[in-house]
Amino acid sequence: MKTDTTSLTLSSDNSTIVSCVGSLQTEGDLLVRSNGIREVFGASGKGIKVGVIGNGAESLELSQKMGELGPVTLYERGTGDEGTAMLEIIHDIAPDAELCFHAYGGNSDDFKRAVSTLADAGCRIICDDLYFFKQPFLEDGDVADHIREVLKSHPDCIYVTVSGNFASLHYQKSWKPGLNIGPEQTVHDFGEGYSAIPMILKPDDEVIITLQWDDPWGGAVHDYDLFLTDPAKGEVVATSMNIQEDTGEPFEHLVYRNEMNESRRISLSIIRNGENITPNILEMYIRNIDPRQVESEVVKDPVDSIFGHAALEEVVTVGSVGIGTPYSVSPDSSQGPVTIRIPEPSRRWKPDICAPTNVQVSGAGSFPVPFPGTSAAAPHVAGVIAQLLSSFPDVSRDDLLKALYSNAFDLGEPGWDPTYGYGLIDAVKAFQFLLEGRNQ
Repeated sequence: MKTDTTSLTLSSDNSTIVSCVGSLQTEGDLLVRSNGIREVFGASGKGIKVGVIGNGAESLELSQKMGELGPVTLYERGTGDEGTAMLEIIHDIAPDAELCFHAYGGNSDDFKRAVSTLADAGCRIICDDLYFFKQPFLEDGDVADHIREVLKSHPDCIYVTVSGNFASLHYQKSWKPGLNIGPEQTVHDFGEGYSAIPMILKPDDEVIITLQWDDPWGGAVHDYDLFLTDPAKGEVVATSMNIQEDTGEPFEHLVYRNEMNESRRISLSIIRNGENITPNILEMYIRNIDPRQVESEVVKDPVDSIFGHAALEEVVTVGSVGIGTPYSVSPDSSQGPVTIRIPEPSRRWKPDICAPTNVQVSGAGSFPVPFPGTSAAAPHVAGVIAQLLSSFPDVSRDDLLKALYSNAFDLGEPGWDPTYGYGLIDAVKAFQFLLEGRNQ
């Protein structure tokens, strides 16, 4: 593939003590103690290639002119600047790492191509901040399968991704038959007295709702629909009524914009068509509105809100914490454990680790500052891994991850827990662990 190596020549000091370029530095550099191993041991990411996949790096050159980035190998630029911000964080932590960027391309097939391109280019670390709502929630989809195969064929590559920002408006419960509203149509009973979830949409609000259930992907045998109604007017305002019929996907997706000049109260219902006894696990995400606009706590359950390739045991899944003590989990940082139903029921212990969010970046391209979400947390972990690999280039993937997880700063229950994983990444303790292992 043709590449565009976009760079600005910068003076560099190749001594064992390396200072980060640029006037802005992520606060996470101090918090995860990556500054300590860089300044004392010269762990700067030198000789390590790091690939980032995001929406875009449109203002890459502006960031470089500001001194916030060095050379970046650009495969596809994309749109927006979340990729630029992620690259800046990695560069702050591991300033001598060789950075690459590939836009995700807008769909899962393009994303898989981006993963392969970066792995084939020799990236020891790939970091993304992506999730696909038309990938299965309750089984591994083609994106997860592809990443697993890439990691098998590139055993030195470490994949870092986000847990997601979906803890605030998430629902996962067993199907429970409620009201019968027509021939073979039954309303789901959410429990706690709710047969519908009320919410308030402000003018121009656009709510996005995705429902899945535990039928095989591409072989759904049960048929559910989503309905939004206006209870004051007694009318249906939006629906998602995909037909499953044994070959469809267990997937309903509804997007509705309030085009009125005033706030509007609407209600969300799940309808099941056909027989209503066979149990299913229903999982639903409501996005794009403030959780305070949803009047029921039933759909505000952070547990098990990680899905897609972030659920893979082979990847490093990163949650986010605040930059101030006590480093509490971000309210929207998706939590585990992950329920897998197909082909066999199982649990996966995600997330793996946490890192800071709401940190300083340049804001090139009018990108939000501070940088929010798990998208800001994941590149901190990628940067620390680059530091460790540059100092211990022969360490195996398993041994490096053991060093990270066993030496994290525990924030929740002792050991792993479904909110923080193993805790906040600690670069100094992980480095010492690897150094002691090498000297034994």
